[in-house]
Amino acid sequence: MMTLAPRQRPAYGWGDTTVPRPGFRARQEGVLAFLLGFLAFMPYPAIPAGNNTAVQLGSIISIVVAAPLLLQSWKRKPYYLYVLLLLPAAVSVLHAGFGQKTGLEVSAKALLTWALATITLLAGQRLLPRASLQVMSGIAVATIVHAVVGAWQFYVFRTGGELPLIGLYVNPSFLSVQENATTIAKWIQRPFGLFPEPSAMSSSLAPWILLWTAELFGLVKFAQRPSRSQRVLFGIASAAGLLLIISSRSGHAMVTLAVVFLFGVIWVKNARATARNFATILAVFGVLVPLVAWITLLAIGDRVREASGANQSWQDRSQSLLIGFKLWTSAGFTDLLFGLGLGLTANVMSGQYGLEAIWSVLLTYIYETGFLGALAVTWVGVYLARVWRATRFGVVFAGILFVWLVGVTVTTSYEQLLPIWLSLAYFTVWPGVRESSRQGRSILPTRVPADTSTPFHRGRLLTPSQSRDLLLTPWYGE
Repeated sequence: MMTLAPRQRPAYGWGDTTVPRPGFRARQEGVLAFLLGFLAFMPYPAIPAGNNTAVQLGSIISIVVAAPLLLQSWKRKPYYLYVLLLLPAAVSVLHAGFGQKTGLEVSAKALLTWALATITLLAGQRLLPRASLQVMSGIAVATIVHAVVGAWQFYVFRTGGELPLIGLYVNPSFLSVQENATTIAKWIQRPFGLFPEPSAMSSSLAPWILLWTAELFGLVKFAQRPSRSQRVLFGIASAAGLLLIISSRSGHAMVTLAVVFLFGVIWVKNARATARNFATILAVFGVLVPLVAWITLLAIGDRVREASGANQSWQDRSQSLLIGFKLWTSAGFTDLLFGLGLGLTANVMSGQYGLEAIWSVLLTYIYETGFLGALAVTWVGVYLARVWRATRFGVVFAGILFVWLVGVTVTTSYEQLLPIWLSLAYFTVWPGVRESSRQGRSILPTRVPADTSTPFHRGRLLTPSQSRDLLLTPWYGE
């Protein structure tokens, strides 16, 4: 297997790299990577920093991981996406100040919240190419913890007990779980692990569950090959997380399961005609899939029946998105350009329409930052489209990205959730993952860029053996 020499450029022009040598530095980086994955998925407990703000432990480790980037070059790196997303938010705060809008203090705090949350994007972009397995191991352990807590909650809800571990839910950034513990245990009765609510849990876990499922199906092979114990860990986390999402009766479960089923169909199409694969297909599609589908239909069916009565969450979500769009488009020209004001839509929604907020991270960002924010989102979308193109328009990348987009668009409104930014970081460095076809050949581009200013410029064509060695080599980014 070909190895990268120190200071050698990576295959797809991601900038200067240095392979970490075995020793203290490599072990230290591995520990940081594990902690980043684990703590980013643990929104509780947090350090309160006001009535509606808190500093999560995941944000602290993200700052530690991202701090060295201040002394490094950002040329040919995706780090600029962090600044790109924050600029429209900062302009929106300035616009609210010059326009003398009420709630300017809230807008300034919202900017700080965005800056703290999205710094996980930077941390992930720095560590994922270098230590993706350690990051995913931390995420997998956290997922199993959430699944165990969710199972405990499921049992307590059925036996009429109180919400367990209530003392851990300390984070004023989210809707208070402690103040609503009785309502959750007696009336809502939907497990959500150590997240603020089921939709936040589903939006956070689903992309990684799909990634691990794709790897287990052989649709994706990581450039840094996982050991057998790591594959077992990812498999357990994938199954446990999926069961938690289904038992939470989140509408996001349907989208997640649809992509899981798609991956299963692709695996069947590409599987070799062996007795072992035939038995696996019979077990999966003859027993497991019908069982999961039945449990999911029962769970979602309860939500649908409740939606016509006391539970109006789905109607409230769709209504909040429409109201937010009308507020933005009916505003003046400057509000249309610079937004309604970062963090200011929640007060309008609760004061005038009796809704808690606009239930969307993506659309709330656009409504509050205006055309500039929409332009920044479009820029990020174009970048992700170029990454997708680099995978020869791979189905796995598109499926996971679609589920993530559904989560941040219509499922959750908490931009404070660090997992959604860690997922975005993974998408931006996806060339570190090698997608495989049925024959095991890479479907990533086999061209090395002649001009490394972007990762997708054309260059000379490699021989098949050179391409295989190059793509199987782990690539590391500072």
